[in-house]
Amino acid sequence: MQSKGQETYSHILKKSRNLFTVQGFQNTSISQVIAATDVKKGNLYYHFPSKEALGLAVLVDAKEEFFTILEDSLSGDNPMLKILNSCNTILAMMQQTNFVGGCLFGNTALEMAGSNSSFSEVIQEVFSHWTELIEQELLQAAKYDLPLPPISPDALATSVVAILEGGIMLSKVYTTSKSLEDCIFVIRTLLLLQR
Repeated sequence: MQSKGQETYSHILKKSRNLFTVQGFQNTSISQVIAATDVKKGNLYYHFPSKEALGLAVLVDAKEEFFTILEDSLSGDNPMLKILNSCNTILAMMQQTNFVGGCLFGNTALEMAGSNSSFSEVIQEVFSHWTELIEQELLQAAKYDLPLPPISPDALATSVVAILEGGIMLSKVYTTSKSLEDCIFVIRTLLLLQR
């Protein structure tokens, strides 16, 4: 059971994540965070001494949650199906928000990666770990006597993540799942999976 302070901390993180995902870090003011969280300014600064500290805490919290989702989503009868199921889990997550905001990590990479080394480090961890998990599955595929595409596992894993991120961005632009669904179909084809 969380203490009142821990509950407040978690509440601020959750509400701030929503704001940063939809509006971006730079476009979100502290006054908007206070309004969204309904906490006093002093209470906010007690938990987070600066807006940057809040943004970094949001990213780290989202990263840890995403890693758990990724690892749970890699389920299935063989490595290729595990990757496809993981892609479909991400599609379902995006559909829950109707693609509003898109991907916090992709958004932050575009907005902050070149200007804030702390944010960049977390974003690199997210994409590196995501790519490594997929690469590990691809390396396991040989043990299942599955046909392998003529692409190195590391390049294919990077491509899967890049295709998904691109699909999320386009689905965010058009507020429809079609773009991401099309990208997942391409991933299915790259993995040599039958429809």
